[in-house]
Amino acid sequence: DLSVLGPEEFKAVNQTFLDGDSRYESLAHQTDEELRRRIWSVRNGDLQRVLDAFPTDEPLIDQCALWMHAVVGRHFFPDANHRTAIVLLRRLLRGNSIDPGEWSIERTERARTESHRVRREIPPVRLDTLYARDALFEVWRGYFEDVLAENGMEE
Repeated sequence: DLSVLGPEEFKAVNQTFLDGDSRYESLAHQTDEELRRRIWSVRNGDLQRVLDAFPTDEPLIDQCALWMHAVVGRHFFPDANHRTAIVLLRRLLRGNSIDPGEWSIERTERARTESHRVRREIPPVRLDTLYARDALFEVWRGYFEDVLAENGMEE
């Protein structure tokens, strides 16, 4: 059930990284106000497509990997797409009475680094390829095999 999220939550979560203590990468000439404008100008319809097209009939590990593929692959925001995707996924899991448990920071950082590398090597993720099973999907599938198994959630 994805009804716990809407397009505005994507934007609000991403903005928390801009406004918070964590690093939000930008070009030297970009102001926080410009970045906020870019965050909030992402089309709601594009973000709604992530929710509407989500493959709810897949196994949990694949659903998690496909979620990450869609959000980090499409790269909706100037920065913090990986962090935004993780926060929203954990919210989705909890909203569906699934306790995500703790995910290793070290393992998460390795997956993020690999995800960045692979994303540069694959064709751009478009709205019609949000849920493709490509090398980026495989990075995240391996990650979720590890972190979900650590929390006793292997399928």
